[in-house]
Parts: sequence; C-alpha cells; structure tokens
Amino acid sequence: MTTTIGIKYKDGIIFAADRQVSSENFIASKYGEKIHQVDKGIGVTIAGLVADAVNLVERLKAEFKLYFYDRKRPISIEMAARLTSNIFYSGFRGGRPLYTQILIGGFTSHNGNAHNVPKLYVIDPSGGTIEDKFIATGSGSQVAYGTLENNYRDDLTEKEAIQLAYKAMKSAIERNPFTGNGIDAVIISKDGFKRLTDEELLKINEVTN
Repeated sequence: MTTTIGIKYKDGIIFAADRQVSSENFIASKYGEKIHQVDKGIGVTIAGLVADAVNLVERLKAEFKLYFYDRKRPISIEMAARLTSNIFYSGFRGGRPLYTQILIGGFTSHNGNAHNVPKLYVIDPSGGTIEDKFIATGSGSQVAYGTLENNYRDDLTEKEAIQLAYKAMKSAIERNPFTGNGIDAVIISKDGFKRLTDEELLKINEVTN
C-alpha cells in the first residue's frame, strides 16, 4: 500500500512517492524506494507487490539496454510503454500476472528532435495503458486526485509541478494511514533523470508548507 504521483508539465515529468512500505496493518519498511530510473530519459513508479515490482524494474532496464544495442538509439517513451504493456499482458494471459501497477514517463523523439516531448502513462496488471497529464496510484490516490484535479494546469512550470506533486502527496500522507514517512521526488527533463534531495524538495516548497 502506497501512493505514487506523476505530473506532466510543459518541459518534463515530475514523479513523487511516499517512502512507507506496508502490507495491511503492518509497516514493513519506512524507507522504500518507489521511483526508479530505467533508461536515461525514462522513469517508473511502482505500487503493489514489491517482489513483482522490483523484478519488473530490472527487466525493463535490461530490455531497454537490448533495444539500444540492437537499434543504436535510445528507446522512445511510446515504445517503452508498449513494451512494458506487453510484459504485463503476457503474464496476465499466461496465468502469472504481475501484481503491481506502474507509472512510466519520460521523453520521446518528435520531428527528428530527440527527447523533447514528455509523455506519462499508467499501466495496470492486465497491460491496460492510459496516457494522461497527471496520474495517482495506490491507497492514497483518491485523496491525491482531489488536489491534482483542483490545481493542475497545462502550463505548469517545473517548480509549480513539483509544488503540486508535494501538496498532493502531503494530502495523501495526512489522510491515508498506509502512506507516509517522507516524500521522494524526481524530475525527468531534457537534462535527464534527477532525484531531488530532501533539502531541495523542502526549499522548493517553502511557500507551500
């Protein structure tokens, strides 16, 4: 049980997640990592069964490297989402579904210019894929969606998108008992994948605290 958030802003993707790892009423860990880099300009968030999620992350890293070695170019975010969906679907149809849900986001090529069009998707255990501008998953997602729906704009700056993700995550932590123990946040922009430190995250959100 967890909460993860993805927000598309005009120049990239913001991911945020809580750190608590829990199962029913038991807190298994207070420092779980739920945002992972799977390629230079692509990241994922994980929610669900930890073993399935971690195995999927490692498989995606390997598949995207193979794609690069075979095609001599990085995988696009659309192709990455399609490949991930196929992995989920194969397990689902084969009777061995992955009990996890992920957000996947990053950059793709457009009109010959690489890495300038941010895309954000959610993929469920059956392989169903939806592209959206903002997405929340996990036990605190309903609370997070209330904040996201009321505050999202298409023209969000990077700082505003981080502040919105932080605000939505704080709401989930305050109202959902299975979400907590701090917030992790990542920026995926034309400069790549950047994980914010606690100090950087707090500084950006000083006005909203």
